[in-house]
Amino acid sequence: VVVQRNSIRRLTSGELGDFRPPTGVSVPIKVDAAHAVTADYLSALLRTVFSDNGRCSRGACGLDHGEAQRRLEEHGPNRISPPKTENKFLKLLKTMFGGILNILLWFCVLAEIILYFSFSGDAKDPVTPIILTCVIVGTALLQWVTELRAESSMQELRAMQGSELVRVARYREGDAAGPEGEVDTVELEPADLVVGDVIFLSAGSRVPADVRVLFCTDGTEVDNSALTGESMPEARINTPESESMNLTEARNLAFFGTTVVKGSATCCIVATGDSTLLGEIATSMQGVMPKSSLEIQVTHFIHLVASFAILLGALVFVANMLSSTKRPFSEVLENCTTALFTQVPEGLLPTVTFSLMVASKEMSKRNVVVKKLDAIETLGCVSVFCTDKTGTLTTGYMSVQEVALPGTGS
Repeated sequence: VVVQRNSIRRLTSGELGDFRPPTGVSVPIKVDAAHAVTADYLSALLRTVFSDNGRCSRGACGLDHGEAQRRLEEHGPNRISPPKTENKFLKLLKTMFGGILNILLWFCVLAEIILYFSFSGDAKDPVTPIILTCVIVGTALLQWVTELRAESSMQELRAMQGSELVRVARYREGDAAGPEGEVDTVELEPADLVVGDVIFLSAGSRVPADVRVLFCTDGTEVDNSALTGESMPEARINTPESESMNLTEARNLAFFGTTVVKGSATCCIVATGDSTLLGEIATSMQGVMPKSSLEIQVTHFIHLVASFAILLGALVFVANMLSSTKRPFSEVLENCTTALFTQVPEGLLPTVTFSLMVASKEMSKRNVVVKKLDAIETLGCVSVFCTDKTGTLTTGYMSVQEVALPGTGS
């Protein structure tokens, strides 16, 4: 795939062999067929330099510093865009005034205030609206603070994940090393890497972007459990794979977020940031979150309660108006609101919130950070969990749980 000004064109397999980037063509943001082409074709596609049969141990390799800086400015740093965070005060207002139950409770407060100003003398009741307001606001504040703490914990965890420096091949235009000279390498932060960079990975290295393997030692293996769920490390090769092969199955690719567990490899970066496979997964998960089962059940329950309460209030109003005893309008309004209030579950909101907070505290004891309180109830509703991979759910390795010795009777 090449990007030329405002147009995008996908190269066919036949064009790859003769392709040389024309003047004015920007560097590809991602090469979908990187696993199916040879190193020479990839070098032409990305306008980068490989030497020593992909080992890049001698001569000019990778990108020159000026071109690398231009690509970094054009495409941005090698980071996955964090999810958009909502303003915390706007989130508090949504927690306090959003939801059918909150709306119903605020309606009760408003009706109580109207009654307070409608009556005169000792019949006024300022306590009920004040207590109800305190319940709504207090419950919203507790939920808001709990979720803010969870978000803060997630940010602290991300900050603790320090990124190791990556060894990169770079040269300067006009004074690059000759064919027999040693390659010029620098150590950079993963965020400073760009498409076309040649990097060197060894056992224990974390893959900083989606890369194509140019050269690897025999027995080089990569742990893909964080991405594919495969608990066993997978061998890497440097020869082209079939174009129809799934990218995650291509043995000459390594993906951002995985780890080299054995051997060493020289690789060329073919995708960075949001264009990586992990970045695409993260982007797809940033859409609108569906309602939890708890939200659906509470909403359905409140709809029933609200419908019954409004119907009962309307019937009381009609009965008072048709009664032979003539009552002032303020008394009729009081009778209607009294009938309405008796049906509204004022204690439901704090009860649900406190229950979820207790469950959240129990989850934190098991090293689980709950970002949204409703998620706890959803997790509790799961009775059967079906999965074909365990590496993404567990620690990724097998361990001994029981030992049975012969002759011991155990």
